[in-house]
Amino acid sequence: MSSFITPLVASVLLVFSLPSSAKIINQSSDSFDSVYNIQTVSGMSLDKRALLGGSVVSSSQVNLSAQVSGDVLSVSGKEGDMFKKGSVLITLEQESIQAQRDSAYAEIASANEALRNAGVQYSQSIVSPNSSPMLGGIPGMFSMFTDPMLKISGQGNPEFDRFANRTSRYTGYQQAKNNLKKAELNLKQIEERLKDANVSAPFDGVIVVKNINQGDVVQPGQNLMSFSNIRDLQVEINVPSRLVRSLKLNKKYRVKLDIANIVVDATLAQIYPIADNNKHSVKVKFDLPPSLPVLPGAYAEVEIFETDSGVLTPVIPEVAIMWRSSLPSVFVINSKTNKTELRFVRLGEQVGKSKKSVLSGLKIGEKIVANPNILMVSGMDI
Repeated sequence: MSSFITPLVASVLLVFSLPSSAKIINQSSDSFDSVYNIQTVSGMSLDKRALLGGSVVSSSQVNLSAQVSGDVLSVSGKEGDMFKKGSVLITLEQESIQAQRDSAYAEIASANEALRNAGVQYSQSIVSPNSSPMLGGIPGMFSMFTDPMLKISGQGNPEFDRFANRTSRYTGYQQAKNNLKKAELNLKQIEERLKDANVSAPFDGVIVVKNINQGDVVQPGQNLMSFSNIRDLQVEINVPSRLVRSLKLNKKYRVKLDIANIVVDATLAQIYPIADNNKHSVKVKFDLPPSLPVLPGAYAEVEIFETDSGVLTPVIPEVAIMWRSSLPSVFVINSKTNKTELRFVRLGEQVGKSKKSVLSGLKIGEKIVANPNILMVSGMDI
């Protein structure tokens, strides 16, 4: 009895399992085009590829020098410390400069009084031209009698004397104005020197080199520290003259940073207009992406290709490469049968972030499956 029931149960299970299997096969074949990405193999000129070494530099670096002499009262931070724009980095002695400022204020006050007196004297020469300083400015009572007699005798010209007196008073007034202006400019100069006693950060950055310490005595022009912007970094290289025509501003180039062992895309920002006579090369700079774990001075390599170099090499996405039997392979679409065909290839160098060059096994123009999986086999219909 049991031997009869066992074949019967197996037959029933087989009947229920056949439709579901057929459904999976049909579903896979119908949705093949929508699941897999078919791409055409493109070509790139790689025979004149150049790797040029350079270094990471800051986009802005300044040497802060002393503008006034004096003792160093304080130095903020050390090498490697970051500061915001406007932060005080170094404070120099200011007492002597403050004393000069107080003296300049006194000079301005004296110049104002002298200008006021000169103005009154000049106004008096216009309003009361016949007044005599000996009589306290009272007009001469006998000038109406003496002036005609002086003219007749030829011993003087009262009108010209009054003109000369007015001119002298006006000159004194102008000199007083100039003295006041001079005193104000002197005060402005002293206040600028007082500002120079505090050395501030010109931009957001980091101290690279510190040349002084608290208690040192500095003189005008002495180098205090080097301050660098490390947020906006660049790669600086010297490009041979023959490759300069292959460069394009604002184009991205592949850069390998040695200190972080990473590869990034950097934008060509500047091409210097003059070539170096000794090296026969042109200096160029590339803008690095922000927030990279790299510091100025690190070694970097930039990948440059010469335009119109000749032979094209097939280039494929890395995701299209399958590793079976420890050998790289690619699923190629047969142009005659429209079926998949597993083909072993010989890979070349890295191209960009996500592509590889193919030395043999593929031709430019052939179609490949760009996103194969482990279930794909040769002979599948497209």
